[in-house]
Amino acid sequence: MTAQAVIFDLSTFQDRALGMFPMRADIEAEKMLHEAIDGGAHCALVSDLPHSQADRRLRERFGDAAHHLFSVVLTDADFAARGHKSPYSTVLQVLGVDAGDALVVSASAPATQAARLANIRVKAENQGRRL
Repeated sequence: MTAQAVIFDLSTFQDRALGMFPMRADIEAEKMLHEAIDGGAHCALVSDLPHSQADRRLRERFGDAAHHLFSVVLTDADFAARGHKSPYSTVLQVLGVDAGDALVVSASAPATQAARLANIRVKAENQGRRL
């Protein structure tokens, strides 16, 4: 993986509190997370969920390790926002990484579209099928 930053959409990670078997997209996202960390890339997480809901999902999915895995966690993301107000622009600015050096991993159509509009490479998954 050559990206300096990998930004994950929270919807990419399955809510395991539901007691379901992991889906292919969830397994691939977790693999990409570990590859990014092992490769020294910054990892960030973006969600359109309110902070309290996103925090609960993060803790259920990753336990206390969540805040060690992700350098930046942005909640209440407005994927319709453009320019410097877009969630991806905010994350890239905090990380100090250019859009061309980032990759977004998403299972959400609005998040995928926002990443493409921000000129960020996208690996999109939707219930095990590529978008």
